[in-house]
Amino acid sequence: MAFTLTFALIAALAGPSVAESRDELEKKKNGVNSEITGAQQSYDESSKAAGDAAAVLQASQAQLADAQANLGSVRGQLVAAQALDAQMQAALAQSEADLAQAEADLAVGEQNVEASTKEVISFSVESLQSGDPGLRAFNDLMNGANPTEFTERKAISDTIADVQLDRLDTLDATRVILDLNEQKVQALRDQVQVERDAAAANLANITVLEQQAAAQEASVAQLVQANSANKAAADAAVAEDAALISALEADRARLEAEIQAEIARTTPPPATGGGGGGGGGGGGNASGKLSYPLDSVRLTSPYGYRIHPISGVRRMHDGQDFGSPCGTPIKAAADGTVISQYYNSGYGNRVILNNGVINGVNIVTTYNHMSRFAVSPGARVSRGQVIGYVGTTGASTGCHLHFMVLVNGSHTNPANWLP
Repeated sequence: MAFTLTFALIAALAGPSVAESRDELEKKKNGVNSEITGAQQSYDESSKAAGDAAAVLQASQAQLADAQANLGSVRGQLVAAQALDAQMQAALAQSEADLAQAEADLAVGEQNVEASTKEVISFSVESLQSGDPGLRAFNDLMNGANPTEFTERKAISDTIADVQLDRLDTLDATRVILDLNEQKVQALRDQVQVERDAAAANLANITVLEQQAAAQEASVAQLVQANSANKAAADAAVAEDAALISALEADRARLEAEIQAEIARTTPPPATGGGGGGGGGGGGNASGKLSYPLDSVRLTSPYGYRIHPISGVRRMHDGQDFGSPCGTPIKAAADGTVISQYYNSGYGNRVILNNGVINGVNIVTTYNHMSRFAVSPGARVSRGQVIGYVGTTGASTGCHLHFMVLVNGSHTNPANWLP
């Protein structure tokens, strides 16, 4: 940039008079100061955007920490629920085993009762059919039977009676045990049902916890993704701002040094009649409006705040973007003088025109992202003259012209100055 500015200054000094050279130098100086002021505004706005991105990043990191803590808690609950389920399953298995044994004992008891009942019925039938043994023995004794035989028959009769009574007692006891077994089986069945219901409820709780854990994992993944995106955007914005600041400071230092050197070499007194002219001669700026810099106008991004297409950060867009194929001629929006042309990491190849005073204010127009130049620093150009060609140099995502208008050093909406 210093080289091109020096070339412009040498070209200016080659003019017809020292006064004209000094006047031209003042125009260039005003244009450079305007460009620096506009760039400083852009830097302040982009720095604020970078700060906002850093704040978003910090908030995202805090949310990520909270989500990770919550996820750990849910996973702890899930482990506890799984352990409880294992205990419940073991208790349920034991209860089911006890129930199976009780049901088996109940079946045996039912068989015993059935057998005892049959024996008692059979004995009773036999007794009815043969009559009472004791009475038969007494009858035989009365009919002259041997007393010893009577005694033996009587003993047999008593024994049979005792057996019958014992069978009846056994039947009663078996029935009592059967009743107890039935009660035990019913109680075990109830217990097993309760334990089954509890196990089912616990399994349902585990399912809910697993779903919560999965949701937490998804939430954490989204936060991590957002965190990474925010961090990348913040880093990109900071890097872009740092590069822009470095470039602007270097440009400022070189331009100020060149301007001071040229002023020091200018010895005649200050010009009295040429300050603030249109820079291009003639009446090319008399209309009070600028011309469109392209024959075919297709606005792709207006002036104002927007999401930057590269950094993803909301920042001020300090001009208008006109979409057009690379190589399309770019024309001067008004008469003027080429202050400088150079490459900038953000704006790419750019041409800066001092269009002089229009409607009472100093106007500077810049044409950015050019593929190549068609004019030289210090050249006087007329409205509509080709000064370069559309490109995509610098921080650009495609072929277009980034057109800027600076009024008294501050960038403004170009739409206010176009037809």
